[in-house]
Amino acid sequence: MTEALSGERRSRGRAILASEVSDVFRHFDFAFQIAWSNARAEYRRSFLGPGWLVVGTAIGVGGMGFVWGTLFNVKASEFIPLITVGFVVWFLLSTSVVGACSVFYRNRELFLNRRVSSLLVSTVHLLEQLVDYAHNLIVVLVVLLIFPQNLSFTALWAIPGTLLVLVNLLCVIQIIGYIGARFRDLAPLVTAIISPLFLITPVMFRPEQLGSAQFVVYINPFAYWVELIRSPLLGQVPSLTTWLGCIAMTIVGWALALYLTARKRPNLAYWVN
Repeated sequence: MTEALSGERRSRGRAILASEVSDVFRHFDFAFQIAWSNARAEYRRSFLGPGWLVVGTAIGVGGMGFVWGTLFNVKASEFIPLITVGFVVWFLLSTSVVGACSVFYRNRELFLNRRVSSLLVSTVHLLEQLVDYAHNLIVVLVVLLIFPQNLSFTALWAIPGTLLVLVNLLCVIQIIGYIGARFRDLAPLVTAIISPLFLITPVMFRPEQLGSAQFVVYINPFAYWVELIRSPLLGQVPSLTTWLGCIAMTIVGWALALYLTARKRPNLAYWVN
């Protein structure tokens, strides 16, 4: 009897996963359209539209570059590209994670009224952040053109690095989405943690600048993700440790995300109600 129930549970879990994953591939274009429409709606009737995001990022980077560059006594040609890329990548990571806490609750009407893939909802959330990220890349491009000292073919490493980071982010959104749907206190908790986490993430510094204390950085997943994208754009190939760390997080993260999806998807409508 117990074995029969266990086998039935595994069979149901596999069916849920097959449905969830297939929906993402079958409706990916629809997910992108939703993400793009949401981005346009957010800036509807504004003069610059999404351009305000670019302006805000440029002002923030300029202000930090001037203040922190003066405090650290480093050249603008070295420091401004460093913090520009770091800040833009951090913005993608932090908004994705913070928004993931309530991503299923915000879409509760879908879960209550129709059978929708939770992984597809997570994908829409990630695509929404990518739209903002694409606009912020304009600031990165301008800064790298102003300070082109480190530009080389090494920058191409940022392409697979970005893809690996996005794969990691999607499973993180899925995991946090389920936990946040069950425990509403997760959202304020993550919001409280994300600010101090910024200080130990190498956004305005390089890990090696900490000397023997740099191990503190490498217990922070955000550090791996930032370096995987930023290092190539600054003329450095990411270290083997960074690559292996991200790959390990991908394997563990997706194992947990798929487990939660298979086991807890039937409960999701009750949790968000």
